[in-house]
Amino acid sequence: MTAQGRPDPTQAAAEERIGRVVQGVLIAVAIAAAAGAVMGDAGHVLEWGAVAAITAIPLLRVAWLAVRWSRQRDWRYVALALLLLALVAVGPVTALLQR
Repeated sequence: MTAQGRPDPTQAAAEERIGRVVQGVLIAVAIAAAAGAVMGDAGHVLEWGAVAAITAIPLLRVAWLAVRWSRQRDWRYVALALLLLALVAVGPVTALLQR
């Protein structure tokens, strides 16, 4: 939204594009998961790929928003987005360090 309360047309177009991309990825994930289930042991790679894609979608969305917010110089939201991404990264890093 702009300062006058009107929607920003570039933001609306960007939201529509990202929505189409996410929808395409979800279709690909559904196909990969179904193919992995049918293939049995040979389909584990497809199943793990589907899980990775489902996990990555919200993280990529937060990263994309951080970039947009930085272009708008909204540093509070940039900091919060980076903090959220850092918190999500702590889990796998901690798990790897405890091996």
